[in-house]
Amino acid sequence: MAVTIKDIAKSANVSPSTVSRVLDGNPRISSETSARIKKVMLEMDYHPNMLARSLARRNTRIVGTLMPGTRENAFQHPFFPEILRGITSQAHIDGYNILISSAATPHEERDVISEFSKNGMAEGLILMTSRHNDTVIRELTEMSFPFVLVGNPENHRNITWVDNDNVEAGHRLTNHFISRGCRKIAFIGLSDKYLVVKDRFEGYRRALAESGIEFNEKLVVKGAFMEGKGSAMMEELLSRNVPFTGVIAADDYMAFGAIKVLNRAGFHVPEDVAVAGFNNLKLSEYFSPALTSVDINAFELGARAFQLVHAEIEQKDFKPTHSFVDIKITTRESTDHQFICQP
Repeated sequence: MAVTIKDIAKSANVSPSTVSRVLDGNPRISSETSARIKKVMLEMDYHPNMLARSLARRNTRIVGTLMPGTRENAFQHPFFPEILRGITSQAHIDGYNILISSAATPHEERDVISEFSKNGMAEGLILMTSRHNDTVIRELTEMSFPFVLVGNPENHRNITWVDNDNVEAGHRLTNHFISRGCRKIAFIGLSDKYLVVKDRFEGYRRALAESGIEFNEKLVVKGAFMEGKGSAMMEELLSRNVPFTGVIAADDYMAFGAIKVLNRAGFHVPEDVAVAGFNNLKLSEYFSPALTSVDINAFELGARAFQLVHAEIEQKDFKPTHSFVDIKITTRESTDHQFICQP
């Protein structure tokens, strides 16, 4: 039978609470008493269950991360391993551990939130995506549980978040196309569900308007974000028989699929159509042609997210805040062509 705190207390002729204080390093316990209790622990080969004690104190030094999607496909997109690399790197520096979970439905999300917060498993939570009408954010805010959102929320009040300026990212990438003489620019992957895509699309609209280019809704194709359905979206765009000389994909995976369909249809990239995406995945450099992409610095997003949730956990007077991570357009072969400017 395993030795318990009560056994140690009985043998050392002290109360169980005194033994517990010694385990916690409480300075109120004299050095003589502490040494005597530790000697008894050694003699009785006592090994405290530190996880159980941490859970009881709600001081687990664990931060949870909630990713979208099923457990089978949560890591399929390279963005998530990279942002987790940033989170775990900063957590290691600060002496924390990371507990990773995923949820594909609102019901699963509620279960995960309950495990992380109400059951005391974690001290804080990092949400990986910002969505329209997000009930998880509302629930966490109501219970005052420390959390950080990766993404720009719909309602900024009482929410701590970290993100790129995705409106600016869409704006700068569209201007990159325009600077190459490209005026008939399509946007594929617009989603009503994820705010990051809506922001990138807003930047695209602004850049067109500033350059006096009329917006054409027939050049916009909706689709599932981060699910690599660029092939189907490009087939949809081609079926509309609307001329275009540029394609901005909401994600690099979509851009890869779009280029393959363009090649099969007899278009050359970038000679006939320039193509670019977002996230600057490692594959973008090795794809043919190498893909121009917006580098969102996912590692830094993850590191910054952990820094913020750590501050929220540790600081009693912490006020909700936000942080922007810089973006950079990495120009490669897929947009390396000058187009004849068309009105």
